[in-house]
Amino acid sequence: MLIAESWYESGSFWQFAITTIVAVAVGALAAWATMRSANPKRRLNYGTRTNASLLIASHSQSGALQVTHNGTPVSRPRIVELELRNSGRRDITAAQFHANEPLKFNLGADVVGVLGMASEPSGTIAPSIELPHATPRVIAIPPSLLARKQVFRVALLVDGPRAEVCCVQAPLVDVAVRSGIQESSSRLLSTIVVPALTTAGVVAVFATNSTLR
Repeated sequence: MLIAESWYESGSFWQFAITTIVAVAVGALAAWATMRSANPKRRLNYGTRTNASLLIASHSQSGALQVTHNGTPVSRPRIVELELRNSGRRDITAAQFHANEPLKFNLGADVVGVLGMASEPSGTIAPSIELPHATPRVIAIPPSLLARKQVFRVALLVDGPRAEVCCVQAPLVDVAVRSGIQESSSRLLSTIVVPALTTAGVVAVFATNSTLR
């Protein structure tokens, strides 16, 4: 009993125990920091910059103005500007698309066409956009390189009511895909979309047959 009390109350024992615990904790933190540095987190954020109708309510209800795309009438035309932002610390490569499956986003309205694309910073390559015929409300982004801090924006003409854009397929390995983008100065709508309306064959026509371009 005296031996047990002497051991329990020994100052050298507690000093050794505390030193050991601190050493283990420091080692664990160092290992975690090394692993974090070797495998930095990858994140992809998405969201909409613009989701606006091309017609005001009075024109839509009265039929005084009609919009066509390459000669095909678009009854409820909207422009949706989708943004993808690599907010992580490393590139997202094409190899991280599991089984070469694409990213897919549901726009909530039938996609009529792509009006324009832009990528920042300068030198980054914009991924391609596919429009699956079987799912007219969905766009697909095939395996592509999204560089660290790259921001990709695409403007699309859709036919339908306003709806939230959602990611319906995210086959990315070790990448967190999240809805939500930070505010930034985006001039895609004015610098790309407006000129593209004419080149893409989008025409607004009054009922009197006068045409606006």
